[in-house]
Amino acid sequence: MSALTDRLTAYGADMAGALERFVGDDALYDTCFAMFLDDENFAALGDALSREDYTAAFDAAHTLKGVAANLGLTPLYNTVCTVVESLRRKDYTDLAAQYRAVADAKSALEALR
Repeated sequence: MSALTDRLTAYGADMAGALERFVGDDALYDTCFAMFLDDENFAALGDALSREDYTAAFDAAHTLKGVAANLGLTPLYNTVCTVVESLRRKDYTDLAAQYRAVADAKSALEALR
């Protein structure tokens, strides 16, 4: 395992499952992880929520959810799932706080980079 995957394991990521999906290729995982942190869907989610464009917000959040799952980033995945499910139910009452939680989870991952 790389130093990054060790830090992510301590963070609570499912690195065993993620590395299985990446056929044990730490370097490929590290590259994909870095690309994910730069994913435009993080900004798109915040922008869509600020415009109350809940369809675009759902699309961005759903994409982030899928990539977080594939990368084994369980804490971020769980946080994004909250946003996705609120949007799916059309419950817009707590989206600002839920988005802040996503942003905080992303910041925590950036600190591990």
